[in-house]
Amino acid sequence: MTLIASEPVGDDSEIPELPLALGLAGLAPFIGLALCVALGAPPFWDVAPAMALLGYGATILSFLGGAHWGLALRHPNGSLRAKLYVGAMAPPLWGWAGLIVGGSIGLAMMVVGLVVHGAVDGAFATRFAAPRWYGRLRLLLAALATVSMIAAAVVVAYGG
Repeated sequence: MTLIASEPVGDDSEIPELPLALGLAGLAPFIGLALCVALGAPPFWDVAPAMALLGYGATILSFLGGAHWGLALRHPNGSLRAKLYVGAMAPPLWGWAGLIVGGSIGLAMMVVGLVVHGAVDGAFATRFAAPRWYGRLRLLLAALATVSMIAAAVVVAYGG
């Protein structure tokens, strides 16, 4: 395995089963909570489903920022490493802001965060010393999470 950003990392032709399975499992709260919002489910543990979805979205954005921080730690280019450190802070701060704003606007902010971060990962993952499959996995997961967030945002804004 190499950490030179211009070279692939390991055998990266296909998404490995474990990252794919874990990534898809991570979508369960997005899908389940969006369904709870759409079906008008009552709060559980004193937390409304839309608020729980916002919290999970912010958590995932923070996780993704942490992934970029980890890539920055080992990147050989000092200038790009500094940009990665700064960029790694954007997703958690954006998610936190969306959590504070709340409601349909907060959910829309999560959509923007997921779309932007997914697009960045999809386009530039190999430049950050990540395997080629990582960008494809991120695009898939971002798309599915985004659909859930959009559905919940529409219901919150117009349906209840």
